[in-house]
Amino acid sequence: MSSPETKSVTRRFIWAYARPHAAALVFAVILNSLSGLAMTIQTMAPKYLIDDIILAQGLTNAERYMRLGWMLALYLFVSVVWRMLGWHLSFRIFTRVREEVIRKIRSAVFRHINSLCLRFHIKNNSGELFSYLFGTPLSQVQGFFQQASMMAPHYGFMVVTTIAWVLFWDWILTLVLLGTVIAAVVTMNHIRVRTKKLHATFQDSEKTVSGKVADLVRGSRAVKLYAIEDRMIEQFEAQAIVIGQQGVERDVQGHMLWMRQETVGYLGFAALAAACTWRYLEGQVTIGEVSAYMGAFLGLQGPLTTLLQIATSQSAAQASMERIAAVLDTISTTPEPEEGKGNTLDERGGTISFRNVRFAYVEDSVLEDFTLDIPAGQKIALVGPSGSGKSTISQLALRLYDPQQGTVSIGGVDLRTCAGRDVRRRFGVVPQDPYFFQSTILENVRLLRPEATPDEVRAALERANAWDFVRDLPQQLDTMVGESGTSLSGGQKQRLAIARALLIDPPCFIFDEATSALDTVSERLIQSALDEILRGKTAIFIAHRLSTIRTCDRILVLRKGKIIQDGDYATLSTTPGLFQDMVHGAEAPPELPAPVMA
Repeated sequence: MSSPETKSVTRRFIWAYARPHAAALVFAVILNSLSGLAMTIQTMAPKYLIDDIILAQGLTNAERYMRLGWMLALYLFVSVVWRMLGWHLSFRIFTRVREEVIRKIRSAVFRHINSLCLRFHIKNNSGELFSYLFGTPLSQVQGFFQQASMMAPHYGFMVVTTIAWVLFWDWILTLVLLGTVIAAVVTMNHIRVRTKKLHATFQDSEKTVSGKVADLVRGSRAVKLYAIEDRMIEQFEAQAIVIGQQGVERDVQGHMLWMRQETVGYLGFAALAAACTWRYLEGQVTIGEVSAYMGAFLGLQGPLTTLLQIATSQSAAQASMERIAAVLDTISTTPEPEEGKGNTLDERGGTISFRNVRFAYVEDSVLEDFTLDIPAGQKIALVGPSGSGKSTISQLALRLYDPQQGTVSIGGVDLRTCAGRDVRRRFGVVPQDPYFFQSTILENVRLLRPEATPDEVRAALERANAWDFVRDLPQQLDTMVGESGTSLSGGQKQRLAIARALLIDPPCFIFDEATSALDTVSERLIQSALDEILRGKTAIFIAHRLSTIRTCDRILVLRKGKIIQDGDYATLSTTPGLFQDMVHGAEAPPELPAPVMA
C-alpha cells in the first residue's frame, strides 16, 4: 500500500498537473482497455478453432472452411483494426499528456529553485539541482507515467476479462488460474516495497556523487592551472566506482526479486497443467478449453511481468517524486510577500538604512545591533579585514538574506515587505568574479535589459573601457564566451560586468572588488568614468585596494561586524587607527575567519 505521504505527493504533482487533461485521459484509458479486451479475444481464439471448427461433429469440410473464414475475418478485425487503432490513439494521447505534465513539473522546480534564498543554493550544489530538472528523478517519473498509462489499463483489463471469460467453463480450473494471479500480485507488492528502498538508497548515493563530479567539472580551469589532472582523474574514478558498486548492488538485488516472480510463474504452470489433465479426464472440459486455459496462463505471463515492471518503476518514481517534493516544499528564509500585498520601492531609490540589525549565517553573529544610514546619492566604501561583515552588508541591502533581528530599508520601506526581484532591480551589482553565460557578449551584457540595442550596449562598453578589446574580437558583440566566461580574462570579465551594470542605469550600485583584476591604467580609466557615471547615484564599494575609494564620500572601517571608523579618505588616512595602518601597508590585527555561509 502507498503511504499517505506518497499519495499526497502524487495528488499534489502528478494528478494536479494532469487534471486539466482528465477528459482526454479517460478517453485514452477506454481505448487502451478495449485494446486489452481485444487481446483476450485473441487468447480465446484457439478454443473456438479446435472445438467449433476442427473437432466439431457433423460438419462438412465446406462448412468448416466457411466457419474458419468468418472466424479469421473476425480475428483480423479485432487484431488489426480494434486493437492496433485503439492502442495507437491512446498512445498519442498519453504521450502528449505525459510531456505536458513533465514540462509543468520541470518548470515548477526551476521557478521554485530560482525563488529560494541564497542559503538554499549554498547548501545544495548545482549538480544536484540540475539532476532535478533533467536527471534521474524526472526520467524515472516520465518512464513510469508512460508505462502506467499505456500498459496498466491495457494489460489489467486483459487479465480481468480473461479470468472472467474462462470462469464460465470450469470454476475449479479458473480458481487455479486465479490463484497463480493472486500469488503474482502478492509477490509484486512485496517486490515493490523492496525495490523502492533499493532505488531510494541508490538515488541518495547518486546525489552525493553527482555533486562531487559536478564540482570537478566546474573546476576545470583550476585543474589546468595547477596541473592536477591526474589527481582529478583519480577522484573521478573513485566516485565512478562508488556509483558503479551501488548500481551493481541495486540491479543484482532487483534481479533476485525478479527471479522470485519467475518462480511463482513456473509453479503456477505446473499446477494448472496437472489440474487441466485431471478435469479433462473427468470429462469436465474440452480439448479446446484446455488449450485456452494453457494459452490464457501463458498469455497472462507477459502482462503480469509488465505489471511487475510498472510496480518496480512506480517505486522508483515515488522515490523520485518525494525527492522533487522535498525541493518544492523548501521554504525560503527570505519569503516573498503575498501577491498584491507587497510594497514597491521608489524608482529613484532612497536612503539605505540598517536599524539594530543582527545577522548570522549559522550561529555566530556577523552583525550585532548594527545601525547605518546611507543617504541617497552618497558613495561609501566598506573596508576592513576578511570576515568583518562587508559582503554581508551588501547582501542584506540586496535582500539576498533577511536579518534575524532589526530592519533593512530603502527609502523608508522595509525590504521584507518587497519582492526580492524588485529590490535587486534597483541595484547594479559588479561582483569580484562575475558570471557569464555560454552566449554572446551582446546577450551577456544586456542580460538585465534584453531590449537594449547593440548601439546602447556598445555605449555601455565604451563607458566601462571594454569596447577596445571587444572591437578587436573577430565577431565583436556576437563573439561567444565560454561556459562561465572561461574565454575571457579576469579584467575583461570585470569590465563587461561593469558595462552590464551601467546599461540598466539603476539608482544604486554595489562594486565588490570590481576593479581587482584590472591593470593600473584600466583601473584609472574606469575610476575616472565611474566618477562621472555615479554622480547623483548611491554606490557601495567593497574594497581592499584603497586606490579605488579615494573619491568616496564616506569610508566605513569595519571590524567584527562593528563600524570602528567613519569618515572621508583624507580624514581617516591622517587619523591613527586601522585605516591609517591599511594605508601605510601595516598588517591589520588578526581576525576571526569569515563564517561559513549555510
